[in-house]
Amino acid sequence: MLKHTRNLFSFILIFYVYQIQSQSRTVELLKNWKFSSYDYGAAFQENFNDTDWETVTIPHDWAVKEDFDFTHDIQLTMVVQDGETQPRYRTGRTGALPYVGIGWYRTNYNISDKAIKQKVQLLFDGAMSNSKVYVNGKYVGERPFGYISFYFDITKFLKPGDNSIAVRLENFDSQSRWYPGAGLYRKVSIIKTNNTHIKTWGTFVTTPEITKKKALINAKVELVGNGNYTVKNEIFDTEGKLIVSENEIVSIKNEKTISHYFNITKPQLWSIENPNLYTLKTTIFDDDKEIDTYNTPFGIRSIRFDLDGFYLNDKKVKFKGVNMHHDFGPVGAAFYPELFVRQMKKMKEMGVNAIRFSHNPPAPEALDICDKMGILAIDEAFDEWQIGKTLNGYAKHFDNWAKTDLTDMILRDRNHPSIIMWSIGNEIMEQYQKDPNNITKFLNDIVKSIDTTRATTAGFNSANNALESGMASTVDVAGFNYKPGIYHKIREHYPNLKFYASETGGALSTRNSYKFPVVFDTVQNKRGASANVKLYKDGHPGNYENTNVPWGYAPFKEFAAQEYSDFVYGEFVWTGYDYLGEPSPYHTAKSRSSYFAPVDIVGLEKDKFYLYQSQWNNNKEVLHVFPHWTLPEMENKTLPVVCYTTYDKAELFVNGKSYGIKTKEHNETPEFLANNIHKEASGGTSMAQLKAYAIVWENVNYEPGELKIVAYNKKGQKIDETIRTTSGEASSIKIESELSTIKNGEVGVYVISVLDKNGNLCVNYNENMSISVNGAANFLASGNGDPTNVQNLSKPERKLFNGQAVIFVKSTTPGNITIAVKSKHLTASNSSLKVN
Repeated sequence: MLKHTRNLFSFILIFYVYQIQSQSRTVELLKNWKFSSYDYGAAFQENFNDTDWETVTIPHDWAVKEDFDFTHDIQLTMVVQDGETQPRYRTGRTGALPYVGIGWYRTNYNISDKAIKQKVQLLFDGAMSNSKVYVNGKYVGERPFGYISFYFDITKFLKPGDNSIAVRLENFDSQSRWYPGAGLYRKVSIIKTNNTHIKTWGTFVTTPEITKKKALINAKVELVGNGNYTVKNEIFDTEGKLIVSENEIVSIKNEKTISHYFNITKPQLWSIENPNLYTLKTTIFDDDKEIDTYNTPFGIRSIRFDLDGFYLNDKKVKFKGVNMHHDFGPVGAAFYPELFVRQMKKMKEMGVNAIRFSHNPPAPEALDICDKMGILAIDEAFDEWQIGKTLNGYAKHFDNWAKTDLTDMILRDRNHPSIIMWSIGNEIMEQYQKDPNNITKFLNDIVKSIDTTRATTAGFNSANNALESGMASTVDVAGFNYKPGIYHKIREHYPNLKFYASETGGALSTRNSYKFPVVFDTVQNKRGASANVKLYKDGHPGNYENTNVPWGYAPFKEFAAQEYSDFVYGEFVWTGYDYLGEPSPYHTAKSRSSYFAPVDIVGLEKDKFYLYQSQWNNNKEVLHVFPHWTLPEMENKTLPVVCYTTYDKAELFVNGKSYGIKTKEHNETPEFLANNIHKEASGGTSMAQLKAYAIVWENVNYEPGELKIVAYNKKGQKIDETIRTTSGEASSIKIESELSTIKNGEVGVYVISVLDKNGNLCVNYNENMSISVNGAANFLASGNGDPTNVQNLSKPERKLFNGQAVIFVKSTTPGNITIAVKSKHLTASNSSLKVN
């Protein structure tokens, strides 16, 4: 059984429910809907007959269940970021799934005669995309941006009894650079309040003064209504104990903002190590009657952006960050909090302390989870401004909606202590024209009009243009994508600029895949389609970090750049997890997902995971060796063996024969770094880079049997070992549930592994398996980490990829889940996962 704790996620769910429920305010999730992908012109009407429509549960991504087909997302486009100078056709860019089209959703909502007198709001956490909302056949409103949360006051559209709610969504061809998802893929809620109430997203808690002895808290609350009321603000500590409170008699005429200050002694600070959370409880009383209550979680912490680095609670913190897209691989874009917890556990295990949500606002629960787990966050608004990257991207809506969308993002998210920066854009095309309409300032000013407690930022890939035009200095902290070779140049020419590496990496890999011969010291001097990128015909690059996209490079280069440039705030790797779409540079090789991450699209670690872990996770000893030792094609040949480790030195044995004790060869003088690693041009991995951060035996004779690494401390004492054994024929299937229990309605995850008779992973096993799920869950999806695998994600069969696959199930009732798989002559079953 894989060991994972349930306590964290249970607390998050309890915390979230506590946040939204009160005696006088109710929040109901609208989970059950009818769905159709046919564009019925009359589907908005109150009495439209939808009995033949599919019954679905929100969150719902209607495109991910369909077949892959590369005709779905052929884009004729010129990608400036890739150095292209003329358009060319790309496939798989949006995941080869049929996300383009219409999606209608309908549900009924019953409201009593008493409740109809209340204020009723309809809140969408995200709807992909171009939503139009109707209640009882009447048009309520619309929102084009699929990633933004929005709400409508639907009080005047309701009647006692049953009410119809209809939502029309439409995705257009070439509206995205990655898989966007389709449908009501995040929560939909009904919020009922008194006519006098706390405005949705209307509280803002800041901490203007913090010392070890006390913290000054400012709580601003926006009130809506008319009349005289008593407003009480109370603050509860991390244990739920009331510590301070204040009452005020308030006269409200339409809208009013009040502000209370509190002193808290011996505050428990929110930090990465101890993410302590307080709660502001705001209550409105009419005489002694409670008419509205709103709970705002917040953290007490100070953040500071200095020239020499980022400071959290006066402690310098280097970003060990990753970028994260919003999909969950085989599950698609439907947001399940438990799957985001799964991702963040894996990232923290690797040593991650920060997330950049790329390139759009995340689901609100994702930020709740970052708050609770102690993960810093960059909340990002846009991938396009007025100049588009795709034919039907956000640029079409920017002029009409950018101010509203950015404002709503900040209002919704501003109380999250995890958020340290607001990003107003990523690799925006205005860089190349020196921002002629001064949009950088326009967006920066919007942010500052709402929140001055955090920094503004943007991710620039054209560093020179962003610097020369002043775009990089308009935001508080500049982000630079893929520029490890010029950090010192930037500091030299712009001595007052604060900056970090907003995207790093770009080396390609697939789990347990290796290509020989391994060629290092390659330098890439060209960009674009003609760049010297070796595209293996099977779409499976190796794991030696020596294959990269034209604009990318191996992780070692960034490690060295960050060491040599301590004033850079840190890095955000592209990406933490592989994701659907952007199979760069395999756009014509029938791949449908990315290759960049240290964790594949189903959540299994690549070798690269242990490289980052050995550099970032100071709490864990690491001893990882590759390649695996089942390589029949390499008999009587030599290959490099690489060890990612935190230990001082290690010795390699093959079938008992020693290849010597070695250490990392990292000459840390600035001259070495500058001359051997610190170059502006992108390029392949050099042996010097690799040996600086790994122990390498360059020419090892491959022979079947046992590869063993023994680690030693500085005194030469053996302290650890790891073994790779050549696997035999497939003998059994192992089914491991990642958790022992889940709650009803949650998603459970199983790892499937094919083993030989000695329990070794059969890394060359790639046969198909059938899947059946019974008992307390239904089959949801499966995947194997292979970007070229185009089996339908929602059908119960899957090829094993290098001996493994992952299955996702959706629980439906309390009880035990039974999962069974069959592949050729092998069968297995597992009933260990219980639904509470």
